[in-house]
Amino acid sequence: MGALVAAATLVGAGGCKDGRNAKTGANQRPATAIEKFADRVTGIPAAALDDTLRRLAAGGPPEDAYAGYLLGNRFYVAAGDTALARGWKHPSVAALLDSAEARFMASIAADSTLLEPMVNLGSLWDDRAEQSTQQVERVELGLKAESYYRLALRVDPTDEKARCNLGSLFLRQRKHPQALAEFKQVLVDHPHSALAHYNIAIMFAEEKIYREALVEWELAVKYDPDGDIGARSAENIKIVTDLMNAPEPKLDH
Repeated sequence: MGALVAAATLVGAGGCKDGRNAKTGANQRPATAIEKFADRVTGIPAAALDDTLRRLAAGGPPEDAYAGYLLGNRFYVAAGDTALARGWKHPSVAALLDSAEARFMASIAADSTLLEPMVNLGSLWDDRAEQSTQQVERVELGLKAESYYRLALRVDPTDEKARCNLGSLFLRQRKHPQALAEFKQVLVDHPHSALAHYNIAIMFAEEKIYREALVEWELAVKYDPDGDIGARSAENIKIVTDLMNAPEPKLDH
């Protein structure tokens, strides 16, 4: 059996952890102000984009918060790319994560209602926790990640990304009742959340409740037919279907 594609999280527009992006499938929503800002600066040539964002980040609201957030994303993406080549323990990765953290914090300082940098800070600390080999440190870093997801949820209790990420964090921590409660709340607020259905399927699959897992992954494909979560779900459907249809091994007598 191939390895299942594991629990998924989302971060804000412009720098999605593990390549995950925002609006997909039936779960589309109107673009936020920060997403509209990101769309506007996308047309700036790459060579000039960094200088433009730094200039705006040093200016006035609301562009200072938006530009700081996008600069943080650029550092965050660079950290992930560098980690793939050099490993998460490389000093350059730590430096890039520190720079991303500083930009996200500055963005929140400029606009304390901006959800996206809060969610990304949670994801950043989540990454640090996942890479830690020390159990005590891992717990502390996980609590830091949780605090930023909860900060975002205090601003907007219905935010899909923050609540799904919090559920995914609980799932990796083997806190299954808490994880399930978060995913179910997402479906109350966002009935077409492919991400929530995807992660509930992961929980069923880990307990070897495969038929229920398939139902949830099929819903994820339905609600995100052309996106990353839909693709991951389709991959897991094939893995589990192959497992269920495999002939039972013959016992030697």
